[in-house]
Amino acid sequence: MIEEVEPMLELYYFPTATCGYKARLTLAEKGVECAHRVLDRDAGDLLTPAYLALNPNAVVPTLVHDGQVVIESSIIMVYIDEAFDGPALRSGHPLERARCAAWLKKADDAYLPALGAVTYGVFRRNEVLQQSPAELEAYYAAIPDPRRRAQRRSVVEEGIHSREVTNGLGTLRKMVCDADATLRDGPYLAGDNYGLADAALTPFVSRLAELGFEWMWDGMPYLDAWWRKIQDRKSFSTVFEAFPNPARRKAMKQAGEDVREDAIRILSGH
Repeated sequence: MIEEVEPMLELYYFPTATCGYKARLTLAEKGVECAHRVLDRDAGDLLTPAYLALNPNAVVPTLVHDGQVVIESSIIMVYIDEAFDGPALRSGHPLERARCAAWLKKADDAYLPALGAVTYGVFRRNEVLQQSPAELEAYYAAIPDPRRRAQRRSVVEEGIHSREVTNGLGTLRKMVCDADATLRDGPYLAGDNYGLADAALTPFVSRLAELGFEWMWDGMPYLDAWWRKIQDRKSFSTVFEAFPNPARRKAMKQAGEDVREDAIRILSGH
């Protein structure tokens, strides 16, 4: 008798990556076990030949299932939902599936770059600017794409007053407004049950909360109720408490507090 071997499932990510959170939440909600390949971005793990062979884009997450590679976080989420048993995370109703797809697209196309700019302009810049001028120039030079290099220089050097950051704040404010409006019609973003749309939005709202930006959804009762429900889910604690870092959490909260008044003034003009 031939023993049946479970296919190997691996997820490559680093602990605080927004897109990694999306994939990890999906796995947790489906109850799927995987081998966790935790990378260190600052140590250059994304640029090793072995990793680039899996993901030439040098980003996370990357899913490897029985030797087959799947990249791009939203595609990974859909793949996990379709490939494994567990609760369905997309409705069978065509309109609800379309609404879910719209949230996934907005998360990739609009929310991710916005959150990256805000995170760097509010928090990460404080770490980057500790480098010497020569180290800082080498840091910029290591970004191969000229446009991304210019954007990174802007958010690091200008902080919250960078156009990239002010535009990012406006995008994220619209995100929470749109979510609150959607949630008036039901408990979750794309139907009556928790699904991929909720998993996709969770890391963005969580990052705003980590920065102490909960004021962004003051007066938004539907989003506030959704956020409380999300934090009560087992998947949330499984993912967001996996790599405790109290010092980072404290520094993020302080960084957000330091720019709070500026951020409120900026959004008042949007």
